[in-house]
Amino acid sequence: MKKTLLVFSAILCLAGCKRYDIDEILLQREDISLTVKGEDILSYDPATFQIGYNEGTNEFRIFEDNLGNWFTFKCQERPSSKEQVVKADLRWTTPNTTRSRKGLSFRVVKTDAKGHIWLWCEDEAIGVVVREL
Repeated sequence: MKKTLLVFSAILCLAGCKRYDIDEILLQREDISLTVKGEDILSYDPATFQIGYNEGTNEFRIFEDNLGNWFTFKCQERPSSKEQVVKADLRWTTPNTTRSRKGLSFRVVKTDAKGHIWLWCEDEAIGVVVREL
């Protein structure tokens, strides 16, 4: 009986747990940013950062003036409408190295009138906020 109760409790915990909540990680953000598995990797500060967008390659670039912190987000197509799914490659800096992921699927979860686009990769729990220029 105890074993059955323990197994049932474990199943309920696993079914009810959402390890990375998109509302907390991504949708509450108002700034251009990169978040990986709940960790803030980069937040855009207009005083010390630059942003760029290459329309020909659908690549967003966000980088600190001293090039110490940056990320690039290159999509196969321009993300523009809610629920659109785009394949993308992502590269970013950490304190010790550069990381990259290729061929990820990102879903556009929100857009606004200022040109901000919120994208979420469920498989890797990566949230990206970029802005059209």
